[in-house]
Amino acid sequence: MGPAERLLRSRGTLAVRGAMTMPSSDARLFDVLYTCRAMRRLKPDPVPEETLLQLVDAALHAPSGSNAQNWRFVIVRDRAQKERMRDLWRKTWNFYLDTVAVAEARPGEDLAARNRMLAAATWQLDNFLDIPAIVCVCVERDELMTKVMASPSTLVKLVSHFGIGGAVRLARSMGRTSGIADGATAYPAVQNLLLAARALGLGAVLTTQHFFVPGEFEKVLGLPSTATLAAIVPVGWPTGKFGPTTRPDARSVTSWDRYGT
Repeated sequence: MGPAERLLRSRGTLAVRGAMTMPSSDARLFDVLYTCRAMRRLKPDPVPEETLLQLVDAALHAPSGSNAQNWRFVIVRDRAQKERMRDLWRKTWNFYLDTVAVAEARPGEDLAARNRMLAAATWQLDNFLDIPAIVCVCVERDELMTKVMASPSTLVKLVSHFGIGGAVRLARSMGRTSGIADGATAYPAVQNLLLAARALGLGAVLTTQHFFVPGEFEKVLGLPSTATLAAIVPVGWPTGKFGPTTRPDARSVTSWDRYGT
């Protein structure tokens, strides 16, 4: 038992969490962070159900907006479901290949690296049915927040706190803000899942193919209208090796006190 698990046991947290126990790994945090590559080429070997649940359990320890903890996960292993997803995936990937993939390079982008990514992602599509598990990360609507924001009394309080101009600006940006709020809950959980997979030797990759076909992946998964599909994460044992990721120098993307300074 590691120190973190001992601490949880001392506080009674593990008992509350039920049957799930903390996965064991000798991997060090920064080793995991700096070698958490997007792994698209995965072996067909099955991943135990308990291990997949440990990934979800790790995701559940992420922060969420207003601490609502309103995550939902759909893990796809059924071949027929994979076939339905693959058909949609092929449609969206072909669109990507015809557009973004052939666009001019971004500032500082390595086109050779882009081409390697494209080859790996195409391999993933060609072998989609052999992916052991596909974890779909969703955010359930926060009914309390929805009810509060729709209340007439809230409009009065918006004006009293922010003025008429501030209330109007908030109303105009509500759609964008709502999307960011869902992402602020979903993607920390996704990152926890990716890091947990890396620590356990599993390959995984964050994908958002569903953005190109709104509602279609959701229909396959049977999601209710109250749930937003945020990410689709294929998971399996990698065919390649983990290694360092290439990122810009921190100084090149950092401003102090004001943007651009």
